[in-house]
Amino acid sequence: MGGQDDPSLGEALISLLIIAGAGVLIPATIVLPVIGLGIWVAHVLRRRRR
Repeated sequence: MGGQDDPSLGEALISLLIIAGAGVLIPATIVLPVIGLGIWVAHVLRRRRR
């Protein structure tokens, strides 16, 4: 605490935003395509039953 190597408040906030953004974007890039694929598969299966 109080040493020369301590990050400033601005740097701490920026790193927090980067980590939070990665925590939201990385799961979203996995989950959203899977949901879309499930909707598309359900649509194709319903079309074939008719």
